[in-house]
Amino acid sequence: MFHLIFNVLFFISLTFRSFYYDGEDPKHEIWLVKSNSSLKVDGKTNINSFNCVVPSYGKMDTLICYRPSSINEPCRVESKLIIEIENFDCHHKIMTKDLQKTLKAHTYPSMIIDIKSFSRILSSVTHSSSITGKADITLAGVVKNYTINFSYRQIGSDNVELIGTRAILFSDFGLKPPSKLGGTIKVKDQLDVEFKLQLKKVKH
Repeated sequence: MFHLIFNVLFFISLTFRSFYYDGEDPKHEIWLVKSNSSLKVDGKTNINSFNCVVPSYGKMDTLICYRPSSINEPCRVESKLIIEIENFDCHHKIMTKDLQKTLKAHTYPSMIIDIKSFSRILSSVTHSSSITGKADITLAGVVKNYTINFSYRQIGSDNVELIGTRAILFSDFGLKPPSKLGGTIKVKDQLDVEFKLQLKKVKH
């Protein structure tokens, strides 16, 4: 009888571990941030709207999710994405230069997105679901912590697309929105930011 109970418990343990860890490293999972990841910023003036983009991250990076004790708990993340301010394109030369000047690109050439956590480990998220993340955003030398909503889309077996959205303010970072023509055209304080992360799971 003892051996029967032991065998049943052992089988349940193996089944749970197989389901949760999926035969992978039990401590973490690694995702490659692909170079075609992108960033878009939507803003408004008192006259019209505009958008500025970084159409391609232009390099490869990594994102590490550390497995929590429970599948439904937040996972700690290590991923620091560095975006060069000079890569922003506002589809208008003067507007692009104004944005770069406002963000103090000469003194602080990079925007840093330091992702700290996701509400769930990525491998447990189902197709077309959503998760939340926490990230430190550094802009013009100022660091602010934000909660970001991400939509999740599975692309093939090992690729996913995370689209994060968050409204931020110029004033969050001690910046004054640009204006033109003696203040006749004024950019609103709020910017709607969209992070589009193209990720590929690394098998290890």
